[in-house]
Amino acid sequence: MTGSSIIREARKRRGLTQAELARRLGTTQSAVARLEGGRTAPRLETVLAAVRACGLDLHLSLAERDLDHRRLIDDALRLTPAQRLDELIDRIEVEETLRQARQVT
Repeated sequence: MTGSSIIREARKRRGLTQAELARRLGTTQSAVARLEGGRTAPRLETVLAAVRACGLDLHLSLAERDLDHRRLIDDALRLTPAQRLDELIDRIEVEETLRQARQVT
């Protein structure tokens, strides 16, 4: 997620227009549009100020990179759409079997 998309998401969650957010930030609607449009890369301080102006807070944390997810994504992308659908159907069938087994015990 980019800083621009975080600002846009916060504004939309609160149902604010760009003009309303601009007023809360003490800036112009066109400045907010530039931030949200990605034409200006907002600094972290700007993102935090915009999120807080929407009455929300932003929590960031550092975590170890999970390369397993990347591998799973790459593996899935090597499959055709039909193969991915077949795998999904297989997983759904396994989950349904497990659900039914839990109900019996």
